[in-house]
Amino acid sequence: MAASALACAADPTPATSLPPLLPPAQLMQPLKDSWPTYSGDYTGQRYSALKLVDKSNVGHLSLAWTTRLNGEVRDGKSRNPFAPPSDLLTTVGGEGNGDYAIPPPAVKGAVLEVAGVLYVTSPDNAWAFDARTGAELWHYFWKTRGGTHIASRGPAIWNNSLFFETPDDYLVSLDARNGHENWHVTIAAFADEYFSTMAPVVIGNHLLVGTGNDSDQPGFLQSFDPATGRR
Repeated sequence: MAASALACAADPTPATSLPPLLPPAQLMQPLKDSWPTYSGDYTGQRYSALKLVDKSNVGHLSLAWTTRLNGEVRDGKSRNPFAPPSDLLTTVGGEGNGDYAIPPPAVKGAVLEVAGVLYVTSPDNAWAFDARTGAELWHYFWKTRGGTHIASRGPAIWNNSLFFETPDDYLVSLDARNGHENWHVTIAAFADEYFSTMAPVVIGNHLLVGTGNDSDQPGFLQSFDPATGRR
């Protein structure tokens, strides 16, 4: 799998003293200086209220940085997630045995931005990047059982948790500050050829997820508790 990315220091503040990255009430506010959910906010208009860029100056925008998505699993001993890393490790989860060949990472969904951090997903991967520099802050890799790896339409954020679906029909919750897994639960029967690519959406205390099927069986929606994963 694919290539290198920059590394950057994580926040050294202990996790217990950090405020929520995205309190649920903030999702009810009009878009300002963040992009906290799929389509930006619940209106689905994908329109930001920021005024620094407008029709008079948009033509003067230029490239600030690029970074390559790293799908490589970097093994090593666990480290303090809030200490500056000497080398950035990959947090690994999943129910597969690691021998399923997946394509290189490709972004085909929403990128979220909260507090200067970009949250990006592709099938079996999630990353956090510094929005100002493109430096990779953490990477999570899901060992898949297989399935339709067409896309990941993006993550959701609630308090300090990041959620995304996997092609082999799991809902995964990560600590958005360090990429460590909180929990994962099954959301559909993999043996029945269901696949899951939708971006979850948090509304109140409901984490909404959708699932499709390759055998013409009906897709469906479910709601999960974002704190515990209980349906």
